[in-house]
Amino acid sequence: MITVNDIIKTIETLAPKHYAESWDNVGLMVGTVGGIVNKVITTLDITPEVIDFAIHEKAQLIISHHPFIFKGLKSINLDSVQGSMIERLIKHNIAVYSAHTNLDIADGGLNDMLARRLGLQDIRGFVPLGSDMMYKITTFVPESSAAAVRSAMAEAGAGRIGNYDCCSFSYVGEGRFKGNANANPTIGNIGTLEVVQEVAVQVIVEEKMLSQVLMAMKEVHPYEEVAYDVVALAEPGCGRTLGRVGILPEAMDVDVFCDYVQECLPHSQLRFGGVKKELIKTIALCSGAGASFLKQATVADAYITGDVKYHDAQLAKELGVFIVDAGHFGTEEIVADGLAQYLLEQAELQAWNIQILPFHEQEDFFFTVP
Repeated sequence: MITVNDIIKTIETLAPKHYAESWDNVGLMVGTVGGIVNKVITTLDITPEVIDFAIHEKAQLIISHHPFIFKGLKSINLDSVQGSMIERLIKHNIAVYSAHTNLDIADGGLNDMLARRLGLQDIRGFVPLGSDMMYKITTFVPESSAAAVRSAMAEAGAGRIGNYDCCSFSYVGEGRFKGNANANPTIGNIGTLEVVQEVAVQVIVEEKMLSQVLMAMKEVHPYEEVAYDVVALAEPGCGRTLGRVGILPEAMDVDVFCDYVQECLPHSQLRFGGVKKELIKTIALCSGAGASFLKQATVADAYITGDVKYHDAQLAKELGVFIVDAGHFGTEEIVADGLAQYLLEQAELQAWNIQILPFHEQEDFFFTVP
């Protein structure tokens, strides 16, 4: 049986929660991690229409990009739209999980989905978000408790190296200690020098997860006084980036390029600003709202993003940037297909017997009047 938690772990392998910006709200929004899942809906937003679809399809889980609950709720009014949606989700045992800025940033996440949709090659990161310092933790544990300590630290986020989780190293040695009159030793007697065969467990951890890993380690460690070392590594961890830069297979005339973007993103209501270039080859992009990165976009012949304001277009002209406003919806609605494809691939790898359905009925909240 596949549970909500199984699906969450798979999503967080792609887009770990700690990648999310501090102001964001990602993770399980409604439901229980223990719920059984045989059908999943993927979508950009949680709307009454997507809940109707999930109920009709008898789905047990909806995965959205935009957080269903963004700011803290002070009340749940069932007469409000959001309150009514929460009520219907609970009544029909449908869980909701949201992956937002963590999915924007992740390798293979939304910005990579957008770059692939545009057919870009030689894709690289656009705006550096800084690097996380890495630390190595070494703790000393009786052999009988080593597995539990390793597991607790891994669950708290330690031991992640690239595409691998639960990485650790261990070696065996002798630990010596003598408890004083105030001690309450787990092993041995007060006032007696004890020699115990111990395992040294080593893991690496990112700086932002260091405190929670140490706390998890101490909670399961059998010793009254936990001995451990924390060492800062000489090189920082790999920096993450927002947005992508890539090149088109062939340079395009600007008019051909504009038609090409519309073809790739058929649900976008395109607007253009800044300074046109004769030929377009190098593309910078940022899904959603990326106008704040205009200065970095001077590296490209065109910059594709959404939510561009009047003064953003003015700045683009001053900087000599050709900006394509493909809309927040237009640059992100592809996430329903992208998440569905990722989950289908993972389901095949793990032999899951589940259905994954992207929700295609959502429309832009902006519309044109004939």
